[in-house]
Amino acid sequence: MAYSNEIATQIEAFLEQKGIHCSKNTAPDENCIFTIKFKINSKVQSVTLIIIVRDNNFSILATIPISADEDHRLAAAEFLTRANFNMRIGNFELNMLDGEIRFKTYSQVPDPTVPLPEKFIGNAIFLPLNMIERYADGLLAVLFDFKTPKEAIDEIRMLSQ
Repeated sequence: MAYSNEIATQIEAFLEQKGIHCSKNTAPDENCIFTIKFKINSKVQSVTLIIIVRDNNFSILATIPISADEDHRLAAAEFLTRANFNMRIGNFELNMLDGEIRFKTYSQVPDPTVPLPEKFIGNAIFLPLNMIERYADGLLAVLFDFKTPKEAIDEIRMLSQ
């Protein structure tokens, strides 16, 4: 599947305008992939953002540099399920095979030739970072047995009010 050069160009222009450095990987008959490293305000300290541009959409995967070990995957799954409940845009995912944890969003672009609003691109890029920043410390508390998934989520929600 070929990717939309129009969507990729708009995302790249947004990143350049904001002074965000990224690596870009493209192949003519495949996806266009941007990879960005961000520092965040959390004990996990960093997030790798992968933007995958396709023909009429793009996805953003935000991964953290820690995974759930086998003994804590069920607790991590409960925590992430509780975090996802009532989330309107995007969701957390957990790979039960290797423990990778990420936040994913998807944006449909009905007509790639029509310029995307800057706010649309910005929201798509920064939402995953904000969600990881909001939930990462609670996730770490679960992964290191400091709190149950429910306790960690309840604390996050209480602090967010």
